Amino acid sequence: MSYSTTADHIDTHARQAWALAQLLIDHFGGQEDHNVLSDEIMSALMENLSHHLVRIQTINAERSGNDL
Repeated sequence: MSYSTTADHIDTHARQAWALAQLLIDHFGGQEDHNVLSDEIMSALMENLSHHLVRIQTINAERSGNDL
């Protein structure tokens, strides 16, 4: 996927990370109606969240290197 700016690229990953974090908070927040996800699904969601955060860090590091 192509992004028009670095900020757009970061924003895309940040939005995905935020949505995943909200889902995890709902699940672990003690609301019984949300406690239906299996451990495998929760693990996959956490791995996906980690992926987005690593991508944001990588993009920021690349941008910092270009600013020098």
